[in-house]
Amino acid sequence: MFVRNWMSSPAVVIPSVVPVQAALGFMEKHGIRRLPVVDEDSLVGIVTRSDLAVAVGRRRNGSETISDVMTGNPRVVAPDETLERAAQIMLEKKVSGLPVVEDGKVVGIITESDVFKALADILGIEEAGARVVMTVEEGEDLLKAIERRMKGLSLRSLATYHN
Repeated sequence: MFVRNWMSSPAVVIPSVVPVQAALGFMEKHGIRRLPVVDEDSLVGIVTRSDLAVAVGRRRNGSETISDVMTGNPRVVAPDETLERAAQIMLEKKVSGLPVVEDGKVVGIITESDVFKALADILGIEEAGARVVMTVEEGEDLLKAIERRMKGLSLRSLATYHN
């Protein structure tokens, strides 16, 4: 599974010169929690709704812009990166989303919500039918164990977990 199959695209981005209050209003109106920040089509940072809310709460002179509160040089992934790698980066870096960059341009964003959607899809949460959960002993051939236990039943999808 690849990032391109689960990312939000096209990317909604914001220039670094936008005032904090305007950006917060935009994000709240459209239900957006994070935005890649671009200047001249190049990624320069990422900003979250909570970054903006904190800045608004400080009540400075009101002249703060996105560039004052964004996180510069954010971690990114490519569209052809695996979803597992994107999730691993988010966990390691303790971030909730990553800009997706291809040929130097922001083409999307992958978020923890997108990873949850992928997990739900893998587990077949929206699928009709029964879920079968089984334990396979260490050293036992997984496919042979499934074949033996599923005799006469059809299998639509399979998710495995090694504990």
